[in-house]
Amino acid sequence: MDKVFQSEGQLIAALTRGEEAAFAYVFKQYYAMLLNYASRLLHDAEGANDVVQETFCRLYERRKALHAGIDLKPYLYKTVYNSCMNELKHRRVEQDYVNKELEEFYFSRVVETPEAELALQDEELKRAIDLAVQGLPERCREVFVLGKVDGLSNKEIADKLQISIKTVENQMTTALSKLRKELEWLLCLLVWLNN
Repeated sequence: MDKVFQSEGQLIAALTRGEEAAFAYVFKQYYAMLLNYASRLLHDAEGANDVVQETFCRLYERRKALHAGIDLKPYLYKTVYNSCMNELKHRRVEQDYVNKELEEFYFSRVVETPEAELALQDEELKRAIDLAVQGLPERCREVFVLGKVDGLSNKEIADKLQISIKTVENQMTTALSKLRKELEWLLCLLVWLNN
């Protein structure tokens, strides 16, 4: 049977002593809420789960530093928020590194003929676009491929997927927005290369 804590102070005291029941209680009370919050910040269920698990590990590691006046719920949310911001910052750094590597690939590549350069650009462009399209959410990808690759009208897509035309329009707008953002570096690069 789960232990019930009469007050926040009693719970904090039990956490500080390292009582397993107190940690189980906190996990049960807050896990789903924190996971939902982290998922909304990261847009990544797996990453959100990692952040929340790490938050509970950190709570255990820092249990002796907890004090009676601490408000546990805001403390946990703040910890998740900070971890998510760090994760997003880390991802931006990684993405900047990848973009820099791709730029360097193009800028440092020695190509002997204009035909070879054009073929290389075309191949890399197709690969970058394919990767960006594959990275779209499933419904966005379906709508985008049906509309832009297969050439179906919005009505035909709506009929085929059994969704409203408005949903098709919204999904296409989202897909194009995400692709524009994802491929912006490539567009700048191609403009530079063609000058």
